[in-house]
Amino acid sequence: MSFYEWIAFAAFAVAAGVMLLVTQTKARVSWPGWLVPGTIAAVLAAGAGVTVADAGLFGFAPLLAASPWGLQLWVDRLACLTAAFFLLQNRARAAGMKSEVWVLVVIATGGIGLLAMLARTVQLERPSAG
Repeated sequence: MSFYEWIAFAAFAVAAGVMLLVTQTKARVSWPGWLVPGTIAAVLAAGAGVTVADAGLFGFAPLLAASPWGLQLWVDRLACLTAAFFLLQNRARAAGMKSEVWVLVVIATGGIGLLAMLARTVQLERPSAG
């Protein structure tokens, strides 16, 4: 396996573990729940920064046209981001966030922006300790 395959496998294992852990949580967590999506967004942003520095801002473009699978993955990612934003935006608005600003963040950064939006929504929904 290549280095990138190992990283992809590790990311999949961590994501699956976090999802399974969340599904097993019966009560509301006592620690700040926004830390999970916030930390993941920060890690993804750091990884994206390294990738952009190495491959350029539009380094992904040749991969989209390289095969039907590249295009399929791109369309699937956009569909998932759209669905997730659609489901999250009502909660975000109810928490006092401007969804117009966040749609621009999600369009520009993809999953990083969506995770940041989720972290902020969860943070605003939780009553302050003070």
